[in-house]
Amino acid sequence: MTGTAFIITFTTRPEAASDFRAMLENLKRDLPAVAGCRGVSIFRAKDDPAVFTLVEQWDSEQAHKAHIDRLTGSGGWDAIAACLLEPPSGRYVSQL
Repeated sequence: MTGTAFIITFTTRPEAASDFRAMLENLKRDLPAVAGCRGVSIFRAKDDPAVFTLVEQWDSEQAHKAHIDRLTGSGGWDAIAACLLEPPSGRYVSQL
């Protein structure tokens, strides 16, 4: 499969985990409609309900970066960041 994958892990403040989960439910529906996005899988850690990991499939790194630019420019990232305990950890990956 061509394209690129981006994996990102979020650790929320414990009291914000349910609000963040609700945001992710919307993301699951809305992100695949974003230009260049092929899909997203969302996971929650079994041992810590405040830890969420997203595996996003994109046409290219540029398509993903354009989405992030739009998200930060619109203020959408601020709502996400308000729920977090620490900055997220993310990276582009290749399937072996």
